[in-house]
Amino acid sequence: MDYLFVTSILLLAVFSLSSNVLAQTVIPYDQQMNELETETATFGLGCFWGPDGSFGALKGVVRTRVGYAGGEMKDPRYTKIGDHTETVQIDYDPDQISYRELVEIFFNSHNAFAEAYSRQYASLILYHNEEQRQTAVEVKENLEAERNREVKTVIKELDRFYLAENYHQKFRLQQKTEFRDHYFEMMSMEEFINSPTISKINGYVSGNGGRDEIIQNIGEFALTDKLQEELLRLNGIDPAECTTFCKTEDADSVVINEEESDAELRARLTDLQYKVTQLDATEPAFNNKYWDNKEPGIYVDVVSGEPLFSSTDKFESGSGWPSFTKPLVEENIVEVEDNSLWMKRIEVRSKNADSHLGHVFEDGPKPTGLRYCMNSAALRFIPAEDLAEEGYEEFEDLFK
Repeated sequence: MDYLFVTSILLLAVFSLSSNVLAQTVIPYDQQMNELETETATFGLGCFWGPDGSFGALKGVVRTRVGYAGGEMKDPRYTKIGDHTETVQIDYDPDQISYRELVEIFFNSHNAFAEAYSRQYASLILYHNEEQRQTAVEVKENLEAERNREVKTVIKELDRFYLAENYHQKFRLQQKTEFRDHYFEMMSMEEFINSPTISKINGYVSGNGGRDEIIQNIGEFALTDKLQEELLRLNGIDPAECTTFCKTEDADSVVINEEESDAELRARLTDLQYKVTQLDATEPAFNNKYWDNKEPGIYVDVVSGEPLFSSTDKFESGSGWPSFTKPLVEENIVEVEDNSLWMKRIEVRSKNADSHLGHVFEDGPKPTGLRYCMNSAALRFIPAEDLAEEGYEEFEDLFK
């Protein structure tokens, strides 16, 4: 009896550990963000719960955490903070958001002209290097000159950042018990604190974050359908109206099973082309071959070569993927209902190759009112001057 009991406990522990490890590896957003090289900023601007969410929701901010800094007392706690200040520490991608922008947001997020209620809630910029110091001083001086008032913000070098107690981390998210419990089933507290996904969700459940950002990221947060819909509602987005997003599963998270794959196609397609056309994946927005291509020509199926779209019908949709108002040859397009990612959409596939191309939406410009949102990886572009050479001379009149 004791043996069975002990064995059960061990199996439960192993299963729990495996579940944590597995769950952590299947959050696509964390996988993407953890690969970025980040820089760090540290600010104090009142109670750290709010800034933890507002900064966390910003595009370019990878992760946030809250703590105590700016003083000399060792090992401060919330109940014994001493001469320290409540601060938020931010890891950010400098290719997406600059330190100057963060400092400007810092000043716009609180009243830096007022005397702080206490040292605990002081207006404070703790710089990490000389470049940050110069930037903070310059922005502060510009603000004083513009308003003709003294800014009370203290600018000093960061000595040490003390992480605040667990219950303060992502406080707004922890108040949403459904979201909190969902993620605590997946990760440890340390992972919770340092997860880029958790930083974003904490911001989004606080009502921060833009509509497009939330829609673009929501499928990568490992949320259930119910929690996805709740997150949308918390930000004033009706899930029933949210049917215009092109994305399926992110290509980086799709794994090709070599034993089950088509050997001939694998030999002549790139991994990305195979994942998109054969496994229905989606390439990154604004980081693909044709989203900004303005050359005259036609787009054909990368697998079969069947003509699909023309540059004469291409337009800038702002989605980050090549978009067209209509097909070049309607017979080569097949439309299929797609109910993935909690959305009801119309998937577009090629007729002969059955390649996944993208989706079509009814929010395009005149005259069709349609937007064919395609993956570059599913297409091959034939420049107008090469049409005859490539065997597509029948379309040359389009460009005369």
